[in-house]
Amino acid sequence: MFTNHFLTSWRSYCSLAALSMTMALTGCTNMPNIDAPDTTPIQTPAHPQASDNRVFSKCPPYNPEQNICTAQYDPVCVTVKNGSTISYRTAGNACSACGSALAVGYVKGECQ
Repeated sequence: MFTNHFLTSWRSYCSLAALSMTMALTGCTNMPNIDAPDTTPIQTPAHPQASDNRVFSKCPPYNPEQNICTAQYDPVCVTVKNGSTISYRTAGNACSACGSALAVGYVKGECQ
């Protein structure tokens, strides 16, 4: 009697463990791929947007504690000033463009 009960509960345990493992592995394979952050170096274009008719928007004062950006893609060309060096980089949107104390401002569209 004891042996039969023990085997039944052992089989139930093994079935439950196998089901749990299957569900856990299935969940891991269905995880979405998240793109890595953009780590490409800032490149200065040969001819910045001086000839464009796009409006330059100045970045507000940098305050990381109060800055939360969405993940929408609406590219902007950011002007970055590091000391006396001015460079340009494309950011995903206007909010993320101003996510650095070195960002001066941006224009709509990708850097050329």
